Amino acid sequence: MLVDMISNLIKRNTPELSDCFITEQCEEKQGMNFFRYEAKNGKVHIQGDCAVSMAVAYYAFLRDWCGGAFSVDHSLRYREFVLPTQPEEALINRKYRTCMEDTFFSCGACWWDWERWEKEIDFMAMNGINMPLCVVGTEAVWMRTMVEIGMSEPFALTDISGPSYWGWQLSNCYDGCVPQIRKETVEARIALGRRILEREKELGMKPILHSFSGYVSRLFIKSKLRARFNKAESWCKFPEQYQIATRDPAFMRIGSAFLKNQSLLLGDSDFYMADPYYAHAPAKKGDAFLAGIGTAILHVMTKHNENATWVLHASSAKPAMLKNLDAQRLLVLSDCLDDVPNGVPCLLTTHYNGCDVTALHGDASSVCGQRFDDVVQADDRLCGVGACTDGVDTNELFRQWTMNSLVETEADTAGWMNRYFKNRWKTQDDTGEIVRALLDTCYRPNQPKREAGSIICARPSVSPNHTSVGDAGCDVGYDNAILFSAVEKMLAVHADSYEYELDVCDFLRQALSNKAKELCQSALEGYRQKNVEQFETNTNAFLQLIEDLDRLLMTKKEFALPYHLGQAKKCGSTEDECQNYEINLLAQITIFGPVRDNDLYDCCWKDWGGLLKTFYLKRWRALFEYLAVSFKKRPMPERTKMQSLGRDAYLGSEFNRNLAQVERDWISKYTPEYDAVEQEDTLQVAKELMAQYK
Repeated sequence: MLVDMISNLIKRNTPELSDCFITEQCEEKQGMNFFRYEAKNGKVHIQGDCAVSMAVAYYAFLRDWCGGAFSVDHSLRYREFVLPTQPEEALINRKYRTCMEDTFFSCGACWWDWERWEKEIDFMAMNGINMPLCVVGTEAVWMRTMVEIGMSEPFALTDISGPSYWGWQLSNCYDGCVPQIRKETVEARIALGRRILEREKELGMKPILHSFSGYVSRLFIKSKLRARFNKAESWCKFPEQYQIATRDPAFMRIGSAFLKNQSLLLGDSDFYMADPYYAHAPAKKGDAFLAGIGTAILHVMTKHNENATWVLHASSAKPAMLKNLDAQRLLVLSDCLDDVPNGVPCLLTTHYNGCDVTALHGDASSVCGQRFDDVVQADDRLCGVGACTDGVDTNELFRQWTMNSLVETEADTAGWMNRYFKNRWKTQDDTGEIVRALLDTCYRPNQPKREAGSIICARPSVSPNHTSVGDAGCDVGYDNAILFSAVEKMLAVHADSYEYELDVCDFLRQALSNKAKELCQSALEGYRQKNVEQFETNTNAFLQLIEDLDRLLMTKKEFALPYHLGQAKKCGSTEDECQNYEINLLAQITIFGPVRDNDLYDCCWKDWGGLLKTFYLKRWRALFEYLAVSFKKRPMPERTKMQSLGRDAYLGSEFNRNLAQVERDWISKYTPEYDAVEQEDTLQVAKELMAQYK
């Protein structure tokens, strides 16, 4: 069965090579996963202790000997089949390897069908993932559970957030945000979720499913459900949620019903995610309250499955909540381990591109896999690694570098990146100078964990300091001329792949976004200094750059809003549902919500074609026109009096309130230009913009 699964994986990815491999299961070595491959009788002989180990060996062979690389949709391709001239083998000393966050499933992946998910599961296996998060179909599980405890189906449906927001609901942030409108669509997710879970388990993976943390929406309070609740604080101006009191029978009743329905509809596992304090502070003070929460959550899991392990993020892992629990029933995800309670097993993770923002960013010298070997010697709690991202088609180089580190400790970062580009671009040219430039800019060491925001996507003000909540500001912290030089060298490469053009477009996008900050700051400084020429010259240059960047991004569908909106609409079955999914996507990448007033505007910002020209450009033009009218009058304040999570309050000034209406109007009236996507040659446009802006 195991050998058959790998044979099927090979047939799916390289059908023409299906007869070129012999697969054989072997024992673990030294208690660890193990793989080996070598040439034998004109074929590649692959050995591994499990299906994932053999999948890693298969990909490692194609990558290292045949120029293998993943395409933009994670299909696997190669240049030339060559037998290895020497055997290769490796131990994988990371017991658990996980990936994805709840919010990953609402950032692009929410529109995937089985064909795309099948490729992603194979991609995970070939990169050594053996503990993926699996949440597709939980919408139907939660709706079924609500109906079972006495709620009406219409009520339950309004409590299910739409595709672009469901991931945050799973993290207990809110309920019913831009909700689903058709019961049939929610129930259709069952088949997809079950298929995903079954394939992952067939490959020997141990999926992480969801469990119950006790949270319910305010609508429950108004229903016939009789239970005692503790009111939780509002998350970023969304309506309050309520956590059922742990001693109330409803906690166990609802939690047990959820896990039972999940098992019946999707399948089961031994690992369950529950993050009670990802979005909220505890509803009550005191260690006794936290201890009760921890006991209740774990009891729900172990009553359903005596082998259950509770998986949670370090932000939820309050010491008082876990101290009375069996530590071997716990697994904490953390990027530093300092916030993991003593004695609790944990995974060392790398978090990047939260909310799927399009920044090219990440410290390539300290991804989780590289740090693991050093940390594990000093901390015996550590039992694995994780690549935690919301990104789907963003920052692909850093994503694959992080994924690679989950199973291999690659000391030569530059060497790995050189091979990555040669394989991905199908080139024989030397990419060493390009790699060195990137390691001095986007992927330099000792940079902030969070990305710098795009000034273009920042909400306009006289002193824009952040694009998204908690980002590293709008200063990338490196010499942008070096990044421009990297793009210039990319354009000189002789390459033959779609992914080459995609990377040129993406790295030039980052360089132009950085350049935009210089022009914007100079324009705003001209306003402060009452220098009309400086203000007008740089304002016009900044707005023109946004239009030029929009033109570049429209040459590739992956960076074009109309394409992504089309993917969302394909998931709708009626005109109303298609419109609902459009609003899901448009609201998420702009104001996020709530609609009337919010703290999270632009948290999912995107440098996308069609979005820059119709949304971000319109906002900045509104500010500069406002400043031009008041140029010689009392200056516009640098900040609004009210601040919200380190940024201007969404409705903090007359200008901001007017801008909010512009944003809402755009969401309801935006008309995508589908025919404008991929009408120009990416490389030609890139060369024109390089000549103008470098």
